[in-house]
Amino acid sequence: MIASVFPFRTVLVQILIMFLAIAIESWFLQKLLKLSPKTSVEYAAILNLSCTCMGWLVFFGIESVLSKDLRERLIDYMLLGGQRDLYAVLTLLATCILVVTFITKWQALELLNNWVFGNKKAAVTPQFKRSFSLSRRPPTKNFFKVSTQFGAILISHTVSNCLILTVLFLQNVH
Repeated sequence: MIASVFPFRTVLVQILIMFLAIAIESWFLQKLLKLSPKTSVEYAAILNLSCTCMGWLVFFGIESVLSKDLRERLIDYMLLGGQRDLYAVLTLLATCILVVTFITKWQALELLNNWVFGNKKAAVTPQFKRSFSLSRRPPTKNFFKVSTQFGAILISHTVSNCLILTVLFLQNVH
């Protein structure tokens, strides 16, 4: 009975997405923020798990206030992969979710650092540092250097979400 009701495909895809996002984002956090591999994986896991839990809570909160017809169409699409006529609305919704989860991850990392380190670290304003040279020398390895958590989260979140969208696109192409 549970096999016919429980959306195994959706759960497995969600787990794949979580592992993919954690792996990609932890690598970027490790390289850009100079964290240890263990710390970067812990940070990425906490940030992605919290965003996923909040996303499902928001999904079920929104689902509960929709009309019966919209609720059935949304659940059919999200859990069973049906009806393709919701693409425009879902694309707009996905873009909003991308921005909201980025801001959530950025703020959650700030809170996590404040919780772990207390007030030992001074607050750093988000900024990017570029090194420009007027001479005709070839650019150095550190042409574009990320100097804050904001930049590291922006880059890691963007890259992981682009790869996730690619995986989801390839899943739907069959």
